[in-house]
This record gives sequence, C-alpha cells and structure tokens, in this order.
Amino acid sequence: MESPAQETTELRSSRVSIVIVSQHQIQLLRPSLAAIAARSEPELSEVIVVDCGSQDGSARIDDEFEGITVMRLPRNFGWTRAVNIATRTAKSEYLMLVPNGCLIETDTVQRMLGAIEADSTIGAVCPAGEFYALPKAGETELRRVEASAAQYPFDQLVLLPKVALVSMNFLPDGYGQYFGDLELFHKLSEAGKRILVLGDLELRRERARQEMIDDDMAEADRMTGLGTYYSKNFGFVAGLSFWLSRTLKALFSFRLGLAGKLLAGSKVDGL
Repeated sequence: MESPAQETTELRSSRVSIVIVSQHQIQLLRPSLAAIAARSEPELSEVIVVDCGSQDGSARIDDEFEGITVMRLPRNFGWTRAVNIATRTAKSEYLMLVPNGCLIETDTVQRMLGAIEADSTIGAVCPAGEFYALPKAGETELRRVEASAAQYPFDQLVLLPKVALVSMNFLPDGYGQYFGDLELFHKLSEAGKRILVLGDLELRRERARQEMIDDDMAEADRMTGLGTYYSKNFGFVAGLSFWLSRTLKALFSFRLGLAGKLLAGSKVDGL
C-alpha cells in the first residue's frame, strides 16, 4: 500500500490524463492499452478507460493491465457523455483523447506535451492523420483540409488542456456518440487557438465496426449532432432547416427507420 506521501508525489507528477472510451471492442482496447503500458516515463500520465456497457469482458480490463482506472457505465450513453465523465475524474492538467485501437509510441506523450507547451497559440496537438474544417450551416459531410488548415480532428488522437473542456462547462448534453467535440474546437477557433499537427508522428490504428450501434441509429446520431451544432452556432432556423432536409430525404429514400429516429431527435444515449 502506498503511503500518503507517495500518492501525493504521483498526483503531482502526472501531467496528462490518457482517456479511452470503449464499448464492446476489447479486440481494439487490448492493443491500445498494451501500447500505452509500454510508454516511457509512465509517471507523467494516468490512464482512464470509460467502458460503455460492454458485454465482452472490457469492463474487467484492469485485471490484465495494472495502474489504469476503469469507469464502468451500465449502458452506452454516447462518447460525449463518456468523455465528460472521464474529464471530471482526470487529475492532470492535460487530456489525451485516444481513439480505441490507436497505438501510441513510447515517446508520444512527451512529444505532444512538449509541443503544446512550446507555443501559447496552440490549442491542441495531434499526430498525422485526416483533418477537417469546421462545418458551415447545412453541410452534411465534413470537408477535408490540409493539416496546416486543420480546425477539427474528427476521430483523431488529440492532446489539449483539460481547462478547455472545464471552461465551457464540459461538452454539451445535446450530443450523443458523434460531434460533441465540434463545440470544443469551435470555441478554440473563436479564441484564436490553432491545432498543431505533428506530421512526422504517424501512429498505427486498428479499426472494427461498432456492432452495438445499428446503421440507422449511427446516422441519426450524426445528423442530430450536426443539427445541434448548427442551432447553437448559426441560429435556430439553421438547425431546423438542416433537420427538416435530412428527415425528408430519409422519407423519400424509404429509409423509414432513419426518418423515425430523425423525427424523434434520436441519439446514442443509454443503448
């Protein structure tokens, strides 16, 4: 058992809270945690796994990996709420949001931490990957941009200050699985903060289909998320117009299940 003095030293030295949200994808979670376990200077970071009601053993992953915190949720309340829960638990100054299946290198934490602390204009740091512009009202697809113009690192590993989420009272409740972080990067952009992409930091990523969310629910969650973003940032009419156009398209395409979910404003929240 650690003494109070040892515990105090550990909390003080931890600079980064590494967060992984996982639901029923232990085949991705294991390699991600194995890569994290091999990081150099582990005292610089803590590891938090939020398990969203998995039924494949993911909730007991701390039996296999020492020194991690597993937060066990009874159901999948969406990535947005899971990140908020982890942020409230995190003890460090910075958050590293790691997509399930992403494999960090031994020095990834140090490199990204050094980069963000070297320039006060940087709001977030990412490894090489695909990047997007913040969407404009009515757009149904994200627009790819060069790394130098990155505004939104959708589904990418990202390191940023914890205060960025705390200062906006965490990610908004109107989002489920997708696009809750749009509000975060919108506010960073408004504050004049930029995203730094470390082009020479290329991380491997394993992927698998999210079997616990059916296609109609996933699409409804994405469209509901975009509509929420448009309402918050471009006005109620912009959000309503987007929602109406997507609902009518689903109806005319005979995707009645999707249309019903859009009419109900469905999102991933308690699956």
